[in-house]
Amino acid sequence: MLFLLGALAFWLPEIALYIWNKQDINGKLITFLLPGIFLIVYLLVVILRPRRTVRPSAAIFMVFGVIFLGTLAMAIGATVRGAGFLEHPGSTLLAVLLGTIIPIYAFIAATYDGSLYALVFISILMPVIHLVFERQNWIVPPKRQTKDI
Repeated sequence: MLFLLGALAFWLPEIALYIWNKQDINGKLITFLLPGIFLIVYLLVVILRPRRTVRPSAAIFMVFGVIFLGTLAMAIGATVRGAGFLEHPGSTLLAVLLGTIIPIYAFIAATYDGSLYALVFISILMPVIHLVFERQNWIVPPKRQTKDI
């Protein structure tokens, strides 16, 4: 759930701006808007989350969603602007699949999309936030303790 929430919090504002504007967006706006909304959603998650002793790291799983679903979100944004799945559905689908399997493609696509600075910023910031504020939360699920009978 955190994975999907992170992707939506980061990429949905850009897609909404493309739907509203139907053209390229100012790079400075994207650079500040995407991380800003993402961080607000992250803070809401941390505040509203139930207080359990062992839980997944919201910072890490949300940023994984941003990176792994980035090519899909950028393809949707390109489709809204008249390219993407409309112009080249086969190659766009291949790029989305590669971007999901090999996350470096999200950074390559973000270069052309204009959201590279925002993506790099959030990709560096969230592991630091995990180390500072969520160190007790897990990234790799802990092994369950089994009782010997």
